[in-house]
Amino acid sequence: MIDRGKVYNMTTVRRLSAIAGVTLSTAMLLLTTLLAPEARADGFSLGGAANYAVLYEGTGGHNLSISNVTVNGNVGVGGSGVVQFSGPGTISGELDFSAGNTGQYHNTNGSNVGPTSVNFSVAAVTSDLSLVNSLSTSLGAEAGTSIVINGNQTINASSGKLDAAGNEVFTVTSYTEGNGNVLTINGNGHNVVLNLAVSGNPQLGGDVILTGGLSDGQVLWNYTGTNNLSLNNNASSFPLPDAFMGIILAPHAAISLVNANLDGNVYGGDSSDMQIVSGTTINQAITTPEPSSLALLASGLFGLFGFARRRLNS
Repeated sequence: MIDRGKVYNMTTVRRLSAIAGVTLSTAMLLLTTLLAPEARADGFSLGGAANYAVLYEGTGGHNLSISNVTVNGNVGVGGSGVVQFSGPGTISGELDFSAGNTGQYHNTNGSNVGPTSVNFSVAAVTSDLSLVNSLSTSLGAEAGTSIVINGNQTINASSGKLDAAGNEVFTVTSYTEGNGNVLTINGNGHNVVLNLAVSGNPQLGGDVILTGGLSDGQVLWNYTGTNNLSLNNNASSFPLPDAFMGIILAPHAAISLVNANLDGNVYGGDSSDMQIVSGTTINQAITTPEPSSLALLASGLFGLFGFARRRLNS
């Protein structure tokens, strides 16, 4: 086993990596990651749902309309939900249905690209939807720091109410962001939860910039209401940060993304149609590996290097 307290020079790392069967660049990257102090945000976990850019409830056989859009990630559909993929458009990942009815998928444009595969009877879709629904309910019941989001402004995560799980929780009582407005969220090492307690139909918009090491997979926009929720930021231009960032979770609401750029995921839709249309681009959120995954990776790497050292010594 490699001594974590020992300093390895480049020659040693090069020889160990060659014997262990990994490239020098891979060895250096893994060593840097695993020997450095852990920098992982605390807070909510999406579990397997993190594998999906879009998760649609599909209750009652309603439609998920994907038209003239780009979805860079996987799409999951629960219940008897039907996907209407018109366009032209692109789905760069897989399309998974929890049910086994092959009639739930309709591709009506010959210029569409993807999905990479269409899969039925995927049990993970049901369990992942159940997980995020429970997450929405539990987080939505928490009383966060009350804020109004209006125009260009900065929110410091440290001003939220830190819950037992390590989330900085805010209660958004009003949201008014138009095209060209920028909301900056400055992180502090914890995940950020923004519970939308706005009246009427929540209308998200504007751009979101994340600083202080905060990533899109660590920001949750949680709406537990039953009104319509929409995102339209006039298709702010990629590359980042010109996009709305974070995970939109609305299990009981009708959801529409129209001419929007979302760097994150969108989950929910209940027993209503979900609209992802008119030039929308979704880039699936980047999530932080769980500690168990990092530990497994570390164990494997140090085991390989330990084997290489024994061979060198012999």
